[in-house]
Amino acid sequence: MKRLATFTAISAAILMTFCLVGFSQNAPIAPAPGAPGAQAPGGPAPAPAAQEKTFEGRLSKVDDKAKLITVKGADDKEMSFSYNDQTQMLGVDKGPEGLTGKTGSNLKVWYRENRGANLASKIEVQGGAAPAK
Repeated sequence: MKRLATFTAISAAILMTFCLVGFSQNAPIAPAPGAPGAQAPGGPAPAPAAQEKTFEGRLSKVDDKAKLITVKGADDKEMSFSYNDQTQMLGVDKGPEGLTGKTGSNLKVWYRENRGANLASKIEVQGGAAPAK
């Protein structure tokens, strides 16, 4: 019985030693900006924002209440874009409401992907409706 108690005590001591050594090797907590030891302003840059992309096609659907448009590309791929008050609207007289009468028009949409959704930063109506197929 004495051997078992000694073996258990030694095992526990070894286990604690390995746990403490492993725990102490975790990355240190970053100091607050401006605190001693903080990263200089010329340090690594923050992660880049989502890359802005463009999509061109025909306006196929407008949901003014949900602030969502659907555009069909040349390869018949449909993409949906949400818009907000900061979205620039070019070639539209009445802002977002003017898109409802432009179904079938050629559009160019500048957007960013954000959490699985496409947020339009600029929507340009590029002229007349595409010819019907």
